[in-house]
Amino acid sequence: MSRSTMMLSDNPRWIERLAKWPADHRTHDWPMMGSPAWPLTVAAAYLYFVLSYGPRLMKTREPFSFKAFIYCYNVYQVIANAAMFYTVLTSGWTTTYTLGCQYVDRSDSPEATRMATAMWWWFILKKTELIETVLFVLRKKKRQVSFLHTYHHVSTYLIAWFAANFAPGGLVSFSVMPNSLVHVMMYTYFLLSTIDNDALRKRLSSFKRYITAIQMVQLGIIVTHTMQALRPSCGAAPKILVYSYIPNVLLVIYLFYNFYRVNYKTAAKKVGGEATPSSAGSVAGTTRTKLE
Repeated sequence: MSRSTMMLSDNPRWIERLAKWPADHRTHDWPMMGSPAWPLTVAAAYLYFVLSYGPRLMKTREPFSFKAFIYCYNVYQVIANAAMFYTVLTSGWTTTYTLGCQYVDRSDSPEATRMATAMWWWFILKKTELIETVLFVLRKKKRQVSFLHTYHHVSTYLIAWFAANFAPGGLVSFSVMPNSLVHVMMYTYFLLSTIDNDALRKRLSSFKRYITAIQMVQLGIIVTHTMQALRPSCGAAPKILVYSYIPNVLLVIYLFYNFYRVNYKTAAKKVGGEATPSSAGSVAGTTRTKLE
């Protein structure tokens, strides 16, 4: 009997039946793995705070600043995402992996274990990103708590848990690389934006639209690569993960496109005197999605 088979009885059976896939024997006993109770509880607490309790708490209070914390947070995100990109890249993708239907290496080899560990840390990294919305609420940046921001953070956090618990490597790990690389660019931009220099901020403002465009491109690359897992012959990932992940990414691409269209295309028309009152109102209702 294989080790992974022996360990199945230690996991919540209903989640394994739902996934029709065994939990990975290397990660399921790690913190916040195994049972979905932890990630679901965190997600529920997050949504309750940012959508209900937090706004009520801050209604009669002055906004907090968190300037020093935000600077350190952006530094942390740049370093963490750079490390994530490098670790995943060198834990299979530059050695034995292919861009095809790549199965998870469930062995205890150093490289396979390093990949599984990286996928767990990716889940933790997505958890720390939830802090951003909490800070928006405490800083009374109501417009920044958009549906795009909130949905994207929660869905990515839950998908990262599922991936780390059931498929920490193989085809699923590909998305971590473009995602981490784009986040390095984004958080570098937001880090520079925190510097109190008007000339720098003016120059940076011209790059905003390109960052959003790069986000959409990397999501397109990710969903295109993942689609091969829809083939019945490809068993590189749990089908439930694939069936939920692809529509989620397509929805996020649409939301980013709508953000881009309203913020940049409509704004350009407004500058040219062609914006309508409704489009100008839409610009006011959109938001950035990271800490500046």
